[in-house]
Amino acid sequence: MNNPDNLLSPLQILDIKIMQGANYFSAGNVVVLLLDLNEYDEVFTNQIPGFYTKLSSLLPSLIEHHCSVGKRGGFFIRVKEGTLLGHVTEHVAIELQTMAGMNVGFGKTRRTTKEGVYNVVVRYLDEEAGIYAVKSAVKLINSILKDKLFDVKKVVNNLIRIRERRLFGPSTQSVIDEAKKRKIPYFRLDKYNLVQLGTGKYLKQIRATLTSDTNFIAVETADDKYLTNSILSDAGLPIPNTFIYNNQLNIPFEKFVIKPRFGNLGKGIAIKSKNEDIKYEIENASDYSSDVLIQEFINGHTYRILVIDYKFVAATRIDPPKIKGNGKDTIKELIEKLNEDPHRGIGDKTPLTEVKIDEETLYILKANNLGLDSILEKDRIISLKNSPNLKLGGTSIDVTDVIHKDNIFVAERAARFIGLNVAGVDLIVSDIRKSIFAENGAIIEVNAAPDFRMHLMPMAGKRRNPAVNLLNMLFPPQKPNHIPLIAVTGTQGKEKAVQIISDALKYFGYKVGRYAKNELEINGFKFTKQKPFAAVRSLLKDPTVDIAVVEVSLESILNDGLAYQFADFGIVLNVADSYENLDSYVYIRDLDDIAYAKSVVAEEVYDNGFTILNADDKFSYRMKKRIWSRPILFSKRYSDKIKNHINKGGRAVFIKQGKVVLHLSDKEFELDLPAFIKSSLEKDIFLASISVLYQLVSDIDKIDDFISKGLN
Repeated sequence: MNNPDNLLSPLQILDIKIMQGANYFSAGNVVVLLLDLNEYDEVFTNQIPGFYTKLSSLLPSLIEHHCSVGKRGGFFIRVKEGTLLGHVTEHVAIELQTMAGMNVGFGKTRRTTKEGVYNVVVRYLDEEAGIYAVKSAVKLINSILKDKLFDVKKVVNNLIRIRERRLFGPSTQSVIDEAKKRKIPYFRLDKYNLVQLGTGKYLKQIRATLTSDTNFIAVETADDKYLTNSILSDAGLPIPNTFIYNNQLNIPFEKFVIKPRFGNLGKGIAIKSKNEDIKYEIENASDYSSDVLIQEFINGHTYRILVIDYKFVAATRIDPPKIKGNGKDTIKELIEKLNEDPHRGIGDKTPLTEVKIDEETLYILKANNLGLDSILEKDRIISLKNSPNLKLGGTSIDVTDVIHKDNIFVAERAARFIGLNVAGVDLIVSDIRKSIFAENGAIIEVNAAPDFRMHLMPMAGKRRNPAVNLLNMLFPPQKPNHIPLIAVTGTQGKEKAVQIISDALKYFGYKVGRYAKNELEINGFKFTKQKPFAAVRSLLKDPTVDIAVVEVSLESILNDGLAYQFADFGIVLNVADSYENLDSYVYIRDLDDIAYAKSVVAEEVYDNGFTILNADDKFSYRMKKRIWSRPILFSKRYSDKIKNHINKGGRAVFIKQGKVVLHLSDKEFELDLPAFIKSSLEKDIFLASISVLYQLVSDIDKIDDFISKGLN
């Protein structure tokens, strides 16, 4: 790396690589730091004067790292006893991310073939944060070695800024977490909250809690507060009296709310009483919308009712941030103490958000004849915002189990009439346990893309996970959520295997996406050459594809990792020593290392999928011990390995007396060996292909028909 400071440092960064999928080092995303220890190679931490003292002073929270010792303080024990600086770099990079609220919890350090050079591997939640963390870890250790100052707080604050700018919000993250549990594939489509769930013709998209199935007109309707009220009124639902403001309007309410017709986050909202001057409030609301609404004030608490697929899911009471006077502290000091709550943090990635002193807060204080330096009398409570929005510092209390059935009814009806399949319906009522009709309550808003955070992390009450309901709506149980993916690797023959399988599937009527030899083909249309990772991702993002067949090369595994999360079929044809240009991969020494890299294809298969292994290739056959999916062995002969596998109830495809035999579920099917097969390698390719095709087609006559008509 061309960093002049790097050349003057004891430890030097030679390279940093991002792995975006399962790879040689890990089943998940990692940043791989190639680190040269230089003169500190084989110098252990207990041999470096003052190292433990300085490290523990800079990062005392490393006490929580168990390391290989397996208990709290384990890493510090290793440092005291003596460990290498690559290992220390790994733990420091993990801890810096953890301190910034990104608990990655995984790392490893491995020696390379070059003297003094190590691969430091660290998990990341965001690649920018991961790169910054490993760079900062090296700088921190170098500062100890050179007896220089290091600002840990500055690094952590920078990581927090990266977190808030780049990590998914709580709503999106909860959906992704639930998708992971169900092994539904997902891809981030932009640097914000646009995400693809599922693949091919089954894919769906979400942006936070908006979905690709959400009605666009309904979203626009919900954004228009005046139109929403009109529709809800037609539905016979209780709403507050609302007017569009004009200068001649004689406001008929003793107390009322001024709000922009269009807007969010409580911007431009003010509460006023009759005969008060409202010029400033009208101008403020006009900054957000040309039309300003005057709405009758409804006394009570605000409740958010979450409706998904037009059915009630959860309810919370939401309140704006408040301070309570003690007769001693100023309002500014009370706000500072409020923000000291460990649940509060910068942005929306924590249970509660810090309360900012903004123009709205100052306005509310002024309206109460107060300022930041005012001492609030004992027990007096002041709201700091007009809106209970959590992003402004509001709080939530779960009331799902006590909500009155009438209130559920009106919320579901409101969502249905607006047409929102995911809706946050805001009610004001004195007590959610009582009927909105009996309590003279009202619906004040219907929100598209409702925030899940108030349900996921309420200040009090039971936590709810609406992501379960959202995914049930998008991908009903027992329905497919991804197209079948067939991944083929091997030193020789993988391109031909991809071709045979994809040709067969097209013959059977599937719309096939194929990638091999740097060429992407979708439904017979060939695209210009693309790099493996991008090409496979492009294929899986295509809504016209029924099934995907892809080649996975050793180089793509070592450079990027897998472009998919799981395959339905993982095929390993063979592992041979015929690779060139591997010198840059300083951790690849021999065939065992190559086989270990390729085993990623065998391992990253759905539990109910199939891993297809060559029983005649010792490296491929050994992978059987590493997989969780259902193994299928193939062989050019009826070998002892095949016999043992079959006797244990396994599936196998092999050649016996000139015929291809499929042994599946204690049944045997025979196919004549096609005339086109000449070499042993072609036999391997054909047997692996047949193993896949039978599982997909389950009709031996169709396969036989393809062989006789489609191949010859």
